Amino acid sequence: MNRRQAPPVRPFGHLSLPADTVEELSNGIRLHYVGGGDQPICRLILCFPGGLAEIGNTVTGKIVMSMLSNGSGHYSTEETADILDFNGVRTGASQRSHFCTLRISMLNHRVAEIMPVMTDFLNAPLFPADRLATACLNARTQIETDIAEPSFGVEKLFDELMLGKGHPLALSPTPAFAEGFTVDKARELYNRLMCTTKCEAFLSGALNEDIIQRVRTALEGVRSRSEGFTPKYVPLMPPDEPKHLHAEQRDSFQSTVKAGMPTIGRNHPDYIPLHLTVMALGGYFGSRLMTNIREEKGLTYGIHASLMGQREGAYLQISAQCDRSYTSLVLDEIRAELSRLATNPPTGRELERLKLYATSALAKSLDGPDEITDFHMTRLMADTPPDYFDARLRAITALNPETIARIAATELNPDRLSTVTDA
Repeated sequence: MNRRQAPPVRPFGHLSLPADTVEELSNGIRLHYVGGGDQPICRLILCFPGGLAEIGNTVTGKIVMSMLSNGSGHYSTEETADILDFNGVRTGASQRSHFCTLRISMLNHRVAEIMPVMTDFLNAPLFPADRLATACLNARTQIETDIAEPSFGVEKLFDELMLGKGHPLALSPTPAFAEGFTVDKARELYNRLMCTTKCEAFLSGALNEDIIQRVRTALEGVRSRSEGFTPKYVPLMPPDEPKHLHAEQRDSFQSTVKAGMPTIGRNHPDYIPLHLTVMALGGYFGSRLMTNIREEKGLTYGIHASLMGQREGAYLQISAQCDRSYTSLVLDEIRAELSRLATNPPTGRELERLKLYATSALAKSLDGPDEITDFHMTRLMADTPPDYFDARLRAITALNPETIARIAATELNPDRLSTVTDA
């Protein structure tokens, strides 16, 4: 590569999301797999219904998922650790709005050694008391650190405002969630999560039939423990009229600014054009908010707008931090940019830059089998239509100033903007 010469720039060719292959296994687990890539590695993600809304706190589902690889009926904690470390396995866990996930990344030529261990710890996890206590301590410490952040109060009020106070997804973290979480409680929660007929498994990487068959056999050996959680979808409950709230001031030179409003949901035909309009507002470095508030006026180092779409509903979210003396001015400029989108939408090079950025962001979903699988997994969790990728691409191609102006006028009226600050 000649680093003194700029690489050629050319338009994207045709973009198409490869389909995933889906099999329903004998125990009800649905196995999705996408092959590709040139590195001899693969990744398996298990998704179990039951997350923040169903469990009722922010951490115990993640703790349970992270504890599964700490020993089982046939392998002690130390033996399991040795096997996973020797074979270069990396595991990870997460707890989302309605799902808990376990991620296992491995070398292709080690799959045969790893899969029997995985089957065993899924069927008979040990949940050793000392490891569980450490996991709970780490969770409490992380929550205490998050609560100590100056922005915590603003973010808490904003979530309650957009989602609705008392909404299952507006639950704020508290150290008490990780206190008194015993081995018995961990087993009880795991039993609720482990339902094979509701489990979705996602396998990706440089796959061959031997790897797929070994994963298939291992997953078919997993036993159900309950009927699983039933997803709890509660419609968002934003205020009928905009509100302007102030959080308790923290000892900080900066002020946290959050602004937003309820919008149309994912099933509305204008949702994707709205997503692109919000991108024009503040979704990338060349957006209106960044250009005006950061570049031209220097009021904040960064400001970002995003469309938060969930099964329960959707809302606009704008986030920034600034000097306390600039708070009112930042809010005034946000409202001005919302109005300007409707009267002076992007045209010419600005519109071209927006469409190129949106296309590039979509193209990242095709970087490799893991990224393609992530798109399919997210689509499943968000319940978007099967042609969501193509629909986004069509919307980008068709985007014009008239569409942006119409969407901004109908869906992003600054008179509907709610705000939360701590200044």
